[in-house]
Amino acid sequence: MTLREASMRYEFEDIKISREKRYSLGKETTTNKYYLSFPVSPPNHRYVEYEEYYEISSEQLSEFLENEDLLIEFLDKCRRRKKDHLFLFYPINSVRGYPN
Repeated sequence: MTLREASMRYEFEDIKISREKRYSLGKETTTNKYYLSFPVSPPNHRYVEYEEYYEISSEQLSEFLENEDLLIEFLDKCRRRKKDHLFLFYPINSVRGYPN
């Protein structure tokens, strides 16, 4: 992340939220990027819970809105840290938490 990116203000516009499955889909309106996010708990509860955001394409957003099974499959890969190359924002702390 560049210094410019770190100092930007971001605006999140949720399109779909699932409290049951603990995820949200939406658009970050400053960068116009679509995302999938989910809450993460810190190890040993030494830090506050935070959200991890993964960039998705507009095509993926449409697919995920139509087919939740595809979304859950992708979400599971993100939770298992198989899609870290798609991070929109890297966690500030080097110690990452665990999906909950």
